[in-house]
Amino acid sequence: MPVLLLSALLLVSQPLADPLYFSKNSPECVLDRLAQGNPLPLVVLTDFPSCPWNADDLAQVEVGRSYSHYSWWNFERTANLEIAATRIDGTILLPGEVFSYNEAVGERTEESGFQQAKVIGESGYIDGVGGGICQPASMLYAAALMAGLEIEERHPHRFRVPYMPPGLDATVDWGKKDLRIRNNTDFPVIFHLGQIDRGEFLVRVMAPVRTYRVHYKYELVKETPSDAVQFEVDMENRDLVHYYGRPGIEIAKTIWRKDLRTGETRRVKVRNDVYWPSPWVLRVTSLPGGKKFRSGLSQGDIGGMLKGSKYTLRMARFADVDRDNKEYIPIPGIPAKRLARFTRFSELPPKQELAAKTDVAEGTKESVPVAQ
Repeated sequence: MPVLLLSALLLVSQPLADPLYFSKNSPECVLDRLAQGNPLPLVVLTDFPSCPWNADDLAQVEVGRSYSHYSWWNFERTANLEIAATRIDGTILLPGEVFSYNEAVGERTEESGFQQAKVIGESGYIDGVGGGICQPASMLYAAALMAGLEIEERHPHRFRVPYMPPGLDATVDWGKKDLRIRNNTDFPVIFHLGQIDRGEFLVRVMAPVRTYRVHYKYELVKETPSDAVQFEVDMENRDLVHYYGRPGIEIAKTIWRKDLRTGETRRVKVRNDVYWPSPWVLRVTSLPGGKKFRSGLSQGDIGGMLKGSKYTLRMARFADVDRDNKEYIPIPGIPAKRLARFTRFSELPPKQELAAKTDVAEGTKESVPVAQ
């Protein structure tokens, strides 16, 4: 959309009863009506746009982005992830409106299509309906944050999840925890959720113009090693480690938001994020001492359980968490040729998430899958 046209229409909007008239109504639509001889309304009698923006008008500029991978061969989790992402894809948020993740996705029940998959419980990873729906929530939170939108509600996971940088994840729980995003800009935004290639998840926040530029970084405050092990009986004695026992971390976050209209930069106040240590989940042929769960273990105790395997305690640490890490997190860069392959989830063929399991080669599975 030409910048001069947009600027001219914004100037014309000043005498109107609603000063945000052109944030709620498409300038191109209004211009088209004027060309047909319709007068510009001087009084706006309703909050509903008389000349609403359409999706193409909105998708002019990418103002926020987040990118991650998901285990597409984990079919139950993938089905949940793509159901949630499809229900959010294409959401238009008008100025001042608040988006609720729980309202958009709905209650996670088997009747509504969600399946059993791993979720994060109080003591570790358990099976639950809707496992995987936190990844779209995390992605949307990160993209909205980078777009400068106001976050009214967001909750970090109990344990650090591996698919997002620290502080950019968001967990949701029906009736308890939600992700709520307010459009604090003067123009509508639209959410695009999709994939580049199979298992490559991309979220884009689109708008007619960019309002804010955001810089985000985190610093490690404290790290606490895992002291717990959960055992799973597996008579085939597959790979010993099912999930790493990740250390618990506390991080301090810094968010700067620059208003591109005024040039003013403000620091967004946020609390520190605290992630608990997660238990090691080990596959065994029989429960040691008949116990399924042990806590209060030393690092030497856990190291002894890993002895003889390919795993070490150090492998459980996240590579991107270090006390010397004080750099701002860059927005994921994606080459134009790859970005051109981006396909929104609402445009995917039916049952995309239920691809035949026979297509999966045994050697392609991760030894340590991710949870919700």
